[in-house]
Amino acid sequence: MYNILVILNIYKEKNWTSFDVVAKLRGVLKTKRIGHAGTLDPLAEGVLIILTDADTKKQDFFMKQVKEYEAEIAFGITTPTWDLEITPDFVGNIPSEKQVDELIPNFIGEIEQTIPMYSAKRVDGKHLYELARKGLEPTKPVAKKKVVVHNIEKLGFVSQTIVTTQGEKQVNILQCRVTCSSGTYVRSLAFDMANKLGTGGMLVKLLRTKVGEFTIADAKKLTALAQPEL
Repeated sequence: MYNILVILNIYKEKNWTSFDVVAKLRGVLKTKRIGHAGTLDPLAEGVLIILTDADTKKQDFFMKQVKEYEAEIAFGITTPTWDLEITPDFVGNIPSEKQVDELIPNFIGEIEQTIPMYSAKRVDGKHLYELARKGLEPTKPVAKKKVVVHNIEKLGFVSQTIVTTQGEKQVNILQCRVTCSSGTYVRSLAFDMANKLGTGGMLVKLLRTKVGEFTIADAKKLTALAQPEL
């Protein structure tokens, strides 16, 4: 039954890489022609479009689709990866809700993003994350990237205790829905927003809820692959 399925809307779970999902499905679907249309970080969850067989030729089309995320951005803490891959450092200078509210409009529209060192961006033929994990710096400056953020909808603003390298600390967290162009780093959005406020910032949660017309409501977990309806 699997050979008739060429496009899958998969719910990528936390701690799986996008490559892990592709590798798993390659075995389940018994196909060598398979790939994804837009990487999700290991700690992120949500919609991952999988293309197989003839539809692998449509990768560029799906890669260019507008993305939607639900994100939680913490202010006053940071890590080199700009997410919770390791225990964060506390840097203090926690911004108020009013300060964050006033900042949000500045990050809607065409913006320039700082590219994370822990990313798949290639410099000198190597992924930045490969250099970062070896403690190396690129031989030339990494240019900022222009992207389009269509909207940042505030869903909430909470104070939360986070375990940091300096112990438990209280930080403020913006809960928001981000609609953006292909290639947008939501981790960079967190970093750049916090940097503008004179503090550190990072993602503590990221859920991709939509890629083009593919929504999280219709996404299938890998554990559902054995079900007849897939």
